[in-house]
Amino acid sequence: MRPTSLILCVIFIWFGCGSDETPVPVEEMPNYFPDAIGSRWIYRNSDGSQWTREVSGETNIEGKDYRIFKDTLPLAGTDLDFLNSTYYRVTPNAVIFTVSQQVTDYLQTELPKAVQDEFAGLELTVVVEPFAHPELVFFQIPLVPNFQWDALNIKASGNIILQNLVLLQIPFEAHIRVKAEVVAENPLETPAGNFEKAYRIEYQTEITHTLFSTDETIQGQQTIWFTPHVGIVKIEDKHDLKELIEYSLAQTIQE
Repeated sequence: MRPTSLILCVIFIWFGCGSDETPVPVEEMPNYFPDAIGSRWIYRNSDGSQWTREVSGETNIEGKDYRIFKDTLPLAGTDLDFLNSTYYRVTPNAVIFTVSQQVTDYLQTELPKAVQDEFAGLELTVVVEPFAHPELVFFQIPLVPNFQWDALNIKASGNIILQNLVLLQIPFEAHIRVKAEVVAENPLETPAGNFEKAYRIEYQTEITHTLFSTDETIQGQQTIWFTPHVGIVKIEDKHDLKELIEYSLAQTIQE
């Protein structure tokens, strides 16, 4: 056989010489936790009001790339809710939220209430010492029923300043822990549709304040139902019940 013929035969065999089959393109699976810019979800609260969450863009924080959630109307924050983060990132193994602002807002709002009786009528300002950029592990991929994990475990400290006088300040410490568990996998019916597989995830939050050498612990719970490739479809806590009523997912542009 001539060398040229041999080379051509090898090429034909390599690319399926003698076969009438047409290669079938592999369909790309959508993101387990949708993060394409332009994706949006519309929720309804138990009082009938509605709000929209949209992936509005991306940013970089301390060397890590995050997607940005934009809520319209903005959510009314609950006292122990660290899950409504503005920034999140999706890795091959987990979905992670930033909670720096939630921690700071919580401490600045709640700590003055703890000493308002002792210092009634005085102006109280909470100054939080800089702390390491905290992230909350929303869940690990893939979700597995009965799996438990430590979603968040951080400590923060600072001072409550009286009348804006540095010499009049009360030191404080706060220990914030969130434990999570996938408690069930069941079908779920929502106004947005019926989902064959929805994971019910429970988050137990415990916050301990230390003021005047005295500890005070506050606990809370939040339950979220998540459907892979769709997103959060239901949220429940002591304040409200939110259900997904409509959603649209943008396609991720592959670079």
